[in-house]
Amino acid sequence: MQERYTLAMSMARDAGAMALERLQDLKNGSISVEAKGPLDFVTRADREVEAFIREQILAHFPDDGIVGEELASAHPTSEIKWVIDPIDGTANYIRDLDSWGVSIACVVDGVCEIGVIYGPAKDKLFHARKGAGAFLNGEPLPVARDLAQAPANPIIALGHSRRIPLSIYLDAIRCLDDRKIDHRRAGSAAIALTQVAEGKVDGYFEGDLNPWDCLAGLLINAELGIIIRQGGTMSVDLQNSPVLVGHPFLQDTLDALAFLKNEAV
Repeated sequence: MQERYTLAMSMARDAGAMALERLQDLKNGSISVEAKGPLDFVTRADREVEAFIREQILAHFPDDGIVGEELASAHPTSEIKWVIDPIDGTANYIRDLDSWGVSIACVVDGVCEIGVIYGPAKDKLFHARKGAGAFLNGEPLPVARDLAQAPANPIIALGHSRRIPLSIYLDAIRCLDDRKIDHRRAGSAAIALTQVAEGKVDGYFEGDLNPWDCLAGLLINAELGIIIRQGGTMSVDLQNSPVLVGHPFLQDTLDALAFLKNEAV
């Protein structure tokens, strides 16, 4: 898997650079934005970046499967599948906000073995290989915080999908407010999960996510000892799932958020 790991990191950086070039085209009005649905946008940049990643994968590993957000799957029966989101946080991307990134995961027989997320706006490459730790630009990330290291002002990032009732998102806010925990909304699950890994926020919850949004981030977090309360089995069936992760000192809050989700559906 080392060759695939190296390729994933290289592709993420190159794809991010391509997305930045297309962002300038977007600002100039030479590429368009389409609405796939409420709060769900796509640009020609998304498709071109995903096509680039697919071409690179198939050039190096022609029998590997590919599952992506924008284009049709390739080799769906392969035991090795790449799960990619060329631009996670497209709504941020088209407004030139920093919170967007390239997410690449590689799943082998239902187990996520490689996770890479690149945030071009700040040139941050987060990467992990199962059992080998998680890193930011080649440097080890800090391990998960326990009760003795709990911050005085914990923050949990939230996401919301129009595919599920707004009440789930609002109940999550109430749950956090009752516990005097603040919340933020990044607009990109991939970037929010890197913020958890980096310790900038302490957890993340979203009631419904696609696997390409979060598989890479889930592996990066798991390698640090961060609790994966929901979403940990997504690599098996590659189906949508709620995602809930957090540092160990938040165990009780994670349990409460998971309960709220179960009660709401």
